[in-house]
Amino acid sequence: MSTFCAFALHLAFPRVGAWWLIPFALGGLFLTWSSLPPRVAAWNGYVSGLVFFVLSFAWFGETAGALLGPFGFIIDLGPAAGEALAFAATALVTALAVRRTAPALVPAVFAAAFTAAEWVRSSGVLGVPFGQLGLPLVDSPLRPLAAFAGGYGLTFATALVSAYAAVAIDRVELRRIAASVALVTLAVAAAAWLAWPARTLATPAYRVVAIQGNIAQAIKSSDAARLLAVQRYTDMTLAAAPAHPSLVVWPETVILTDINADVRAREHFRALAKQLHAEIAVGTLARDPVSGALANVLAYVAPNGAVTLVAKRQLVPFAEFLPLPASLRALPGVDEIGDFTPGHGAQLDPLSLAGTLICWESVFGDLAVDQTRAGARFFVVSTDDAWFGSSDGPYQHAQATTLRAVETGRWIVRAAATGISGIVAPDGTWRARSGLETQEIVIGTIGDPVPTFYDRIGPQPIGIVLLVFALAAVAPWPRRA
Repeated sequence: MSTFCAFALHLAFPRVGAWWLIPFALGGLFLTWSSLPPRVAAWNGYVSGLVFFVLSFAWFGETAGALLGPFGFIIDLGPAAGEALAFAATALVTALAVRRTAPALVPAVFAAAFTAAEWVRSSGVLGVPFGQLGLPLVDSPLRPLAAFAGGYGLTFATALVSAYAAVAIDRVELRRIAASVALVTLAVAAAAWLAWPARTLATPAYRVVAIQGNIAQAIKSSDAARLLAVQRYTDMTLAAAPAHPSLVVWPETVILTDINADVRAREHFRALAKQLHAEIAVGTLARDPVSGALANVLAYVAPNGAVTLVAKRQLVPFAEFLPLPASLRALPGVDEIGDFTPGHGAQLDPLSLAGTLICWESVFGDLAVDQTRAGARFFVVSTDDAWFGSSDGPYQHAQATTLRAVETGRWIVRAAATGISGIVAPDGTWRARSGLETQEIVIGTIGDPVPTFYDRIGPQPIGIVLLVFALAAVAPWPRRA
């Protein structure tokens, strides 16, 4: 049963998008884990997690797996093997709660443990936030709740109601409590909708453009493709001139050159920004002239010639950096792993006050909150999802943009190399959206931010409170005689 539930959770994500399966799947997992001994439950949870994450991460190795040859399976199986521990921990805590807490509290412990485990596995330099249930749930009627409790709030609310509904099937004495939990959750969701600032938005007036050049990853690094990228993105940018944009966004690493050393490229971008009378954000590379460290950057080029470099803070482990001793680079395939240096702190574009989320960073809610606290008026997401072809990956990654917009109350302009590009409003609606593997110019307007409660608290307090509650509920407290 648990394996079937794990598969159902996978179907909640794009491209199937059956988010309504989540309550049924979570209810089934709760019933299974609460009926098993703790050790057996932990193993059952791990197997369930392995099924879910192997399916959910199958697109990781779409292109990159070919670089590792016979070791390509590691890109899918490796992260899944680690992330499955979150399901194992939840199953263990649930089984212990049956033995150590009041029956009426066990479903709440399950919901807290599941959400806290999701938060833990999504945090830090080795965090992998894909597979968070809040991502598909942002497309459900619970969406306004994300402006107050974030994606983790969506996960917890759904897990809470699902577990109580499941336990009510077997325990007649708990049905009244289960009904009360469902009614309270419904009332909270309704109150969130009524109090949601994004229900009414001021008319947007800041003109933006996202350029999607659609250059395949397989040829991107060739000399011919580099020349093609400069020409194509320049021509498409000039084609957007009649729209009179204030900002034009290019995808991540669309121009594979060292912007600090390549004088011709830098002057080309300056001339283009001046001709367009608009700021241009170019995904490129920058090597520190002193340390020699290479960074993945978005270069904001202003019409007056000023260039601001924003370096990617959250690098992809085992892709952009090796979180292991450098001596391991001698192993087969490891030499293909990048050696980038991360940026530090929240960095805003001084002209537009845009917050920047480069690719992988857009899945980390804490990074977005850091930048809104630093004064970000809106977000620019620049990404290269060409690595994932036409798999589920680009769709899942784009879904994170919807969640970030609702959580922070900010407009977001997203430029992806092969898609999906677009403009997302603070209410989570895509005001403009490109297709996948198409060459498109996305034009639209964005407006002022709207305040959200979640933007003030961020994900950490939610994760900490739920983790402490789950652990306290199953702690072996001394009993009085």
